Amino acid sequence: MRAGPRRWVRAAPLAGPALAVLLLLGLELASRLGVRLPNPAAVYLLAVLALAVLVGVLRRRMVVQTARATELAVRLEEAEARRQLEEALAVLFRRNPQPMWVYDLETLRFLEVNEAAVQRYGYSREEFLRMRILDIRPPEDVPRLLEDVQRPRPALQASGTWRHRTKDGRILHVEVTSHTLPYGGRPAVLVVAHDVTERYRTEQALQESEGLFRSLVEQSLVGVYLIQDGVFRYVNPALADIFGYPREELIERRGPKDLVHPEDWPLVDANLRRRLEGEVQALRYGFRGMRKDGQVIHVEVYGARTVYQGRPAVIGTLVDVTEQKEAEEALRALTRELEERVRLRTAELEAANRELEAFSYSVAHDLRSPLRSIDGFSQALLEDYADRLDEAGQDYLRRVRAASQRMAELIDDLLQLSRVTRAPLEAQEVDLSALVQAIVEELRQREPDRAVEVHITPGIRARADPRLMRVALENLLHNAWKFTRPRPHARIAFGAAPTPHGLACFIQDNGVGFEMRYADKLFAPFQRLHKPSEFPGSGIGLATVQRIVARHGGRVWAEAEADRGATFYFILPGLREETDAAQDHLAGGG
Repeated sequence: MRAGPRRWVRAAPLAGPALAVLLLLGLELASRLGVRLPNPAAVYLLAVLALAVLVGVLRRRMVVQTARATELAVRLEEAEARRQLEEALAVLFRRNPQPMWVYDLETLRFLEVNEAAVQRYGYSREEFLRMRILDIRPPEDVPRLLEDVQRPRPALQASGTWRHRTKDGRILHVEVTSHTLPYGGRPAVLVVAHDVTERYRTEQALQESEGLFRSLVEQSLVGVYLIQDGVFRYVNPALADIFGYPREELIERRGPKDLVHPEDWPLVDANLRRRLEGEVQALRYGFRGMRKDGQVIHVEVYGARTVYQGRPAVIGTLVDVTEQKEAEEALRALTRELEERVRLRTAELEAANRELEAFSYSVAHDLRSPLRSIDGFSQALLEDYADRLDEAGQDYLRRVRAASQRMAELIDDLLQLSRVTRAPLEAQEVDLSALVQAIVEELRQREPDRAVEVHITPGIRARADPRLMRVALENLLHNAWKFTRPRPHARIAFGAAPTPHGLACFIQDNGVGFEMRYADKLFAPFQRLHKPSEFPGSGIGLATVQRIVARHGGRVWAEAEADRGATFYFILPGLREETDAAQDHLAGGG
């Protein structure tokens, strides 16, 4: 029996090494058990079948194990990917610059917040996690929030703009985007809050500005228009009222051509094209308009190029100046009429002046002749018949002579006043200080025995007629010289000083002065404040000064005190003091 197995084994190479091993093991087992085996072919077939069954079993086990291993590897890979994704999302959540948080959909409590929310809202993370989303809303917004969270929502939605309140009470305007998700096994919502406070304020300011602008335009008394493609895109009520149309009949239905006088349309059309084509940015001009009822009106417009809905347009204002034009025309007509009247009156005045001048000289000549006769015969009587006249008769003749001489002086003064009024004015640079110096020298030569101290500020100049200014200064200085005669130490000063009316020249004396309540009579002809027996004169001098200064466009006034002297001021065009130092110049000796 032990030799049998080896005989089977010699046939084993036909089935390969594995089959030979199996066959050898099977024969050895059969031999030990005393089992008698069939012929070699049957045994070989049996071994092949057994091997096939074994291989099938092993293959199924390998397939199952491979599938399990593959599934496990996939699960591990998915878990790793999910872990990495969760870590990335956590980093993105924590470091996102926009405030983000997760809240419980049922309790509305915060479950997690990022650093941006902590920074923006001022609460710590721990404070957030003890709060509900209601706590960062103004109380008046809570009902709307509760209504919003209770309605069904998609997984991802833009929840619009909300107001949030920070820890310090500031109000933020935020745009909220929310996403439903499970968090810790509970339904939750992830919120991203984009702060649009600055944009909201800008939009509010813009809306307020637009509202204010629209209100101003709608209520303005000035017409406002927008023209595009030859049609009014907008007109305000004032423009419609100016032309007598309802607004709806103008907007999108009519254009500027319908409101312009046909003769002025080429001008308006050309100016519109120039602005639309960019040749000029803005224009201001006037033209004639046509109201709906056919009335012609005058308007002035200011229009500028603009862009409306992406295309060029002209926007501007329009004012009805019909009344102004009519008033201007009436004024021009009145001016022409007044100019004609002035021309006629001037001619009449010139003729009257010529007649007056002729009359003045005639009267002066006619009066002088008898006055000379009276004075001459009175003097002859005193000289030739003095021995025949008693003292009373001689006194009468002396009075007659004095009266005739005063009458002659009065006639001369009246003629001078007349000449001052009518004489042409020839303005030039005049050294007033030099004029005063010359007049004072003449007064000293006339009365060499008088000791008068005169101070003259040099370099005072003005633009005036030198001949007329000499007359005015002579009258003022003669008065000062006359009214200081009672003073043992007479003083007269000429200079310039600032006054409430501007820089003024002054002539000051320490004479007898006068009371200021009579000052309004000083510059009227024949008005005297002292008796002729005290201070001789005609009462014409200051009237002459006033007329000369007035003809130069200046003014004259006086300040005085009885027995304390007087100061006469006058202002002239271009008056100035050309001196480095206000050093007074002493005119002559004392």
